Amino acid sequence: MTDMGVCACPGCEHHVSSEQAAITEGRAYCCKACAAGHPGGSDCVHKGCPCSELNRPAEGEGSAGEEVMDGFSNAQF
Repeated sequence: MTDMGVCACPGCEHHVSSEQAAITEGRAYCCKACAAGHPGGSDCVHKGCPCSELNRPAEGEGSAGEEVMDGFSNAQF
């Protein structure tokens, strides 16, 4: 297992391991929600992570929902 640094999601403070990484555009994220930009207000896999609130869509904004996250999977190395 390799440490891939801190999650690329703004506000996320969690380190990403190669086992759990979700890779998008060459950047490592700690979970699918972070990698997809928190569609539909989806929460980070780490409870209480500040990125869940920082990246939550504003009230009334359109939401892509879970279907956006279908294209993302956790990469295995």
